[in-house]
Amino acid sequence: MSNHPIPIIEARGTYREVGKQIGEQCKPQIARMMSQLHESLPPGKTWDMLVNESRIFQTHSRAVYPQYMDELEGIAEGANVPFDELFISMLEELWETPPYGKGCTDMAARGRATLDGSTLVAHTNDLSAKTEEDLVILKIQAGDEPEFIGVSAGGVGISAGYNAAKISLTGNQLNSNDVRHGVPRLLVVRAILGAKHLSEAMDACLLKERASSYNNIIADGTGEVYSMEGSATDLEALYIEKDVMAHANHYTHPAMRRFELDRSTIANSIIRHNRAEYLLKENYGKLTPDLFKQLLADHGGYPTSICKHGFNSVTVFSIIVQVETLTAWIGRGHPCETVYTEYKLEPYQAMSL
Repeated sequence: MSNHPIPIIEARGTYREVGKQIGEQCKPQIARMMSQLHESLPPGKTWDMLVNESRIFQTHSRAVYPQYMDELEGIAEGANVPFDELFISMLEELWETPPYGKGCTDMAARGRATLDGSTLVAHTNDLSAKTEEDLVILKIQAGDEPEFIGVSAGGVGISAGYNAAKISLTGNQLNSNDVRHGVPRLLVVRAILGAKHLSEAMDACLLKERASSYNNIIADGTGEVYSMEGSATDLEALYIEKDVMAHANHYTHPAMRRFELDRSTIANSIIRHNRAEYLLKENYGKLTPDLFKQLLADHGGYPTSICKHGFNSVTVFSIIVQVETLTAWIGRGHPCETVYTEYKLEPYQAMSL
């Protein structure tokens, strides 16, 4: 299965038109995703309770991102799913831990750390194994935004990608103790991929109305790389040090550690984070896209390694982005088994310097 590229879904037009095209092309994936959500309700919650609570998140989201709500309404229409129900799939905040067992490892390098001085961002995405069949690659141009390529489970929320304005977005699941009603973090990810420059992407991460936050790793075509380690109510912008960066699924900045939901559960994340840092240091000055393909396949700490063959989650895809050249390599399944496919975007013409 890993040798077959993830199917690509292309859509262009207004936000609602783009959404409808996605929904029509992702009907089977969305139907399976909704079925899985019905089967994994949080303790003490009914589906009707989730629908009612989701409307509070909708109100916040419409006030901040009406264009992306239009896009989601288009997806619901195209997939023939009630919008209230589809929107629940954007709300990881309603589960204490995400229903898909999310996890991931990120590595970034630039300048002296890479062989040619380019900026490279590498990411593994860990979900439940059955999610792999629902993966799609979205190639989207909505409104006046830069075209982007993003990897998505079911075509609704996006896990990682980059856009034609040379903004890259990868990152890591964090479980914080201050989750609240607000704009869901998956909608913030969509806003980052719509950004025309780095400060717009950073503004999205800092959104004061956010309900929670990933650790969003954002990079641009000038070699700037930030790890935006956030919770619902606080955030530290960690700048790349000595041209390399690694991150997994726990808070690393001293000011953010108090937001960790349960420090007894982060051992695996600590191991992957440290292993990624070690690999970056060991290969300093030699890093290339092909070398990163090997590093993403690393089995240090197996089975819950960077290339994860774990229990609750496994690596279902990996991505390497060379930001300056607008090139990405994406592979489905375990990095140790996959064949990567190359993708390219044309530069965003309206990008301001």
